[in-house]
Amino acid sequence: MKRHLRLAAAAILLAAGTALAGCSKLPFFSDPWEGTWWGVQDAGMNWSGDEIRNLETFTFTKDGDTVTVVHKTQRGGKEIDGSLSGTAREDGGRLTITPADGGREVTFSYSRTGSEIETSLTNADGSPVMLKELTEENNAEMEQIRSEIVKTASRPENRVNTTLSRR
Repeated sequence: MKRHLRLAAAAILLAAGTALAGCSKLPFFSDPWEGTWWGVQDAGMNWSGDEIRNLETFTFTKDGDTVTVVHKTQRGGKEIDGSLSGTAREDGGRLTITPADGGREVTFSYSRTGSEIETSLTNADGSPVMLKELTEENNAEMEQIRSEIVKTASRPENRVNTTLSRR
């Protein structure tokens, strides 16, 4: 009888382990500090009444205990290098980034229940910019937002006039 119980327990543990091994993309089992994540920073309205937004993307690459962070920002018609690119160290659900440009360290935190990363970037209303993992399912949504940002920036009333006036 004891042998059957041990065999049954072993079979259950094996089945559970196999099931969990296939759950690497579930929020409770995924590693947020790998892959590409994206979010939108709502920067407020400009003088012409357009809602200004920035598309923020972060690519996290783990190499042992170090995480390399590549930050890109779609501002208007240009994608630029973000100020939060650098190296980072992981502390459970938190990631402390040391920017390569020598800026101050910032911390991101991961919510396993919401499967989102809370960043140190803020929206116009003071709320944090939240990131979600880039997937095949939401790539079109991200590219649509990028297109809207570029379109808004290209409107004549939103172009920056860099001509210097002569006195």
